Amino acid sequence: MTRIHLSSRHAYLAFSLALGTGCPSGNGGAGSDTDAAGSDTDTAGTSAGVPTTTDDPTGAASDTDADPPPVNPAGRCEQSRLGARVLRRLTQVELEHTLRDIFPEIEATWSGVQLGIDPASKHGFTNDAATLLVGDQTAAEWLATAEEVGDAVTAPAVLPVILPCAAQSPDSACAADFIGTYGQRLFRRPLTAEERARYEAHFASIAAEVEFPVALKWTLVGLIQSPHAVYRSELGEPGDGGHALTQHEIATALAYTYGGSTPSPELLAKAEQGALATPEARMAEASALLSTPRGKDVLHLFFRQWAKYPQVESKVKLDVVGFDDIRMRMIDETKRFVDEVVFAQDGDVRALLTAPFTVLDATLSQFYGFGQVAGDSAVVERPADWGVGLLAQGSVLAGQAHADSSSPTKRGLLVYDRLLCGPHIPPPMNIPAIDPPMPGAQTTRERYEVAHAGDPACQSCHQYFDPIGFGFEHFDGAGRFRADENGLPIDATGQAVDSKLVPLITFDGLTDMSSKLAELGQTTDCVSGLLANFAYGVEENCLAEEARTALQDGELGLREFYVELAASEHFVRRAE
Repeated sequence: MTRIHLSSRHAYLAFSLALGTGCPSGNGGAGSDTDAAGSDTDTAGTSAGVPTTTDDPTGAASDTDADPPPVNPAGRCEQSRLGARVLRRLTQVELEHTLRDIFPEIEATWSGVQLGIDPASKHGFTNDAATLLVGDQTAAEWLATAEEVGDAVTAPAVLPVILPCAAQSPDSACAADFIGTYGQRLFRRPLTAEERARYEAHFASIAAEVEFPVALKWTLVGLIQSPHAVYRSELGEPGDGGHALTQHEIATALAYTYGGSTPSPELLAKAEQGALATPEARMAEASALLSTPRGKDVLHLFFRQWAKYPQVESKVKLDVVGFDDIRMRMIDETKRFVDEVVFAQDGDVRALLTAPFTVLDATLSQFYGFGQVAGDSAVVERPADWGVGLLAQGSVLAGQAHADSSSPTKRGLLVYDRLLCGPHIPPPMNIPAIDPPMPGAQTTRERYEVAHAGDPACQSCHQYFDPIGFGFEHFDGAGRFRADENGLPIDATGQAVDSKLVPLITFDGLTDMSSKLAELGQTTDCVSGLLANFAYGVEENCLAEEARTALQDGELGLREFYVELAASEHFVRRAE
């Protein structure tokens, strides 16, 4: 038998073994990679481009068991609800962190996971259980990853370090030690007696034909491919009119939600002791994990995907020299700004939108026209009337713009979708191109008003976000303040309306708009709803109403709110 045939056979056996462990029943699970649960265009109905009220954050939500929670993330309920039981496939980053944490000895020799880019939900989050499916391509990539890890772990220079008995007595007892120790880390719970027996028998069947390291490799491949390793279980055990998550499921939820990786041995030990039962204990663990570099990265991922500021990385700006360098500095600026507001100052949504400073290096300061800045990073007060908060970040402004001009539509849509949770409006099939800029002859606002407000078919949709985008017009397509537009006066007045076109706020300029958005209750409710969706990995609402109220009332900052989600009943229990 050739080596290729032997490897292929054992890959098949490992896959069969993984399937043999059983895939726990639940709402997550296998399917085609393209079977995402709906696209952006089917989240709400429309009539002639007008949003229906089924997705209206201002609509009242009933709190009876017979009625579903609001569809819109900004919707509120009088009481928190229990969400559905789910299986959450590990994301690309979570799998990478998991395997490196479990096997730190292969840090230098393993190249990393082979998984493709994780698909995004309708809200832009790449950790949503409904989109993280396992089809043929993902299964093949998972197998390739498992094989590479197996090779690295069983390499001659590594295996004796990971498993000392492999050097002295490479036998079935040594393999059983490996299965028990690393099976628990990969499954995030102790293996059952049946599971241990199955994997030990699998090892023995291969070891009868090949040497110890090869048999151990394919046993490890089977463990990594198991549904118990692939998925984070949030199924719980039945009782008291619902399903209570086990202590190991809770430990797993804490580890990934707040630390971005698998539970540490210490956290698993606390699960064994039943030490994660109280809200206080869970919040303490969540806060500690969130204080680590990996934990901060998890929360930063929310801000990256919610505010979409990394999109500037792919932008080209005509007639802006050196923008390739500037755009990367802009991304770093916004990350440092979030660090300062959310982590250093424990700021809430209001603070995020109205902070009168940014965090610059000398190059960006000169680009924006702020003056001299010393060092690579400095907290700098923004000039008066040059905008405030997140919406005045260069990455946001330049990222939601065109190569040759600003874009009231793109910028307005960002606010409409991510700060107001406006009902989704599917775009038409064929969107006509807007006339090119006419510097010195027509302002951007005038171009957009002619193209959109002047056409009833366009106006029916654009009336919801273009008037928001006009508030950004004192900032050009590269994110720099401008007092006028090529000598023409700028009209930066605008408004945000609800689904019935009733004004929510009116404003003049970005500073005024940001300040009024910050005081609008719907804004904080939208952000808290989306952050809860991100934390829980599902597009269900009303799962943590007490924490959302505390954020709305100014009792919590955004970091504290995220920690508080671990105290919710949904974090430990699920509905029938």
